[in-house]
Amino acid sequence: MNEKIKHMNQFFDNQIQLCRQQEKNLQEDDRRDEANFQKIKANVYDIFKTILTVAQKVGNGNSQSIKQFFWAKTEQIPASWKAAYEAAKLHDDTENMVVEMIKLDTIQEIRDEFLTCWEEIK
Repeated sequence: MNEKIKHMNQFFDNQIQLCRQQEKNLQEDDRRDEANFQKIKANVYDIFKTILTVAQKVGNGNSQSIKQFFWAKTEQIPASWKAAYEAAKLHDDTENMVVEMIKLDTIQEIRDEFLTCWEEIK
């Protein structure tokens, strides 16, 4: 289980670092909107890195408990993002639609990585 946690923490650290570097590059190119989108992605990765830490504490070293807690949060938290996306869509608020879609796409990447990690690493 330690290998799974280590893998996920490395994944989060790498993604956060990548997003922050891209944010910096985009700001230097005066592409503020795109830089903000990278910041949003980094924040989502950071949130779920923290949730993984909480899952470890709640799961008390039990791999299945950690998996269930983390997975539940990957469904619970994005539910509000989906609702916000739908509300933005209803009001033709393209900017907020993009923001919510970035969050939803990022959580899907996290979910995919988590499932792969939890199934492949023994």
